[in-house]
Amino acid sequence: MKPNMKKLLITAMLAIAAITASAQPKAMGIRFGASDFDASYEHDINSRQFIECDLGLDHGYNLNGNPGIKAAFTYNFVWARPAWTAKGAWGLYAGPGLAIGFVDDIVPYETDNAIRGYYDNGWMAAVAVQVGIEYVFDFPLILALDIRPYFGVHVNDGRLRDPVSGTRINFGSKTGFYDNGMLGFIPSIAIRYRF
Repeated sequence: MKPNMKKLLITAMLAIAAITASAQPKAMGIRFGASDFDASYEHDINSRQFIECDLGLDHGYNLNGNPGIKAAFTYNFVWARPAWTAKGAWGLYAGPGLAIGFVDDIVPYETDNAIRGYYDNGWMAAVAVQVGIEYVFDFPLILALDIRPYFGVHVNDGRLRDPVSGTRINFGSKTGFYDNGMLGFIPSIAIRYRF
């Protein structure tokens, strides 16, 4: 390894260690909504900005199907801290994000001169927009309510099971809009332990 590469690698490792060991508040917990159940991590950058990372199961519209897995990252800005209660702290926040995963989604195919929607697993990539409200108790607990729609693409594997007959159909891979992302308009709830 070249000396410059060693210096760059050591600098990057020290920067990552400094960020993760920083005294900024952090929180871990769960986030659940209409289509997903996630392990959730929140890290304050400063008093007005924080990042949120979620990893979990995504079942979308197909509750009887095979749940997929999805990872999401958002960078949030706290734009108001109303003093609605004597104890604890409120925060109104919003921010952009990204998501990637292997999930079940609706895929339209033409069969018997009619277009039908089938559920099929495949890769998704999307941008997200999050808007929420959180309450930080005077003990180490955070409750949050947010909406986070995803706007992206879904690339299925093309191997479908007919929901009526149960027979296997091979339509071929197809790229389309990630329909399950619209379930993000239904509010999700997060409960996190702050440390």
